[in-house]
Parts: sequence; C-alpha cells; structure tokens
Amino acid sequence: MKRLLFTVLAFLPGCTYSIADIDLSQTEPACARGCTATYSSCVSGGNQVGFKTETLRACKEAYAACVSTCPKK
Repeated sequence: MKRLLFTVLAFLPGCTYSIADIDLSQTEPACARGCTATYSSCVSGGNQVGFKTETLRACKEAYAACVSTCPKK
C-alpha cells in the first residue's frame, strides 16, 4: 500500500498542466482575457479527451496557441 501511495504522489506533479508559465506580459489584455475564458471553459466542462490529464494538456496547448495570436501591447 505504501508503495502505491508513493507512486501516485510521485506521479501527480507530472500530471499538472499549469498555464502560469505562459507569459502574458506583452500581450494585449482584452485578447488575453478571451484566451483565458476559452481555457476556463475547456478545462471546466469541455469535451473530455481520454484521461483528465490529456484534456488539461490539450487545453493548455490551445491556450498557448491562442495567446500567441494576440497582438502585442
């Protein structure tokens, strides 16, 4: 049982897909808000792709693509 718990705890950090590492500092704010709203709906109730981690990864990738199309400030 301890081995299983350790494995799960060791695996969890690799499963997180945070958008905190995407730089918005030079992005036009209204566009960034639109991308964030789309990301939020994606993770909260969008179509599930396999495991939840796959959905989170896909949502993060879509968010990064959206932000990359935003005009600069």
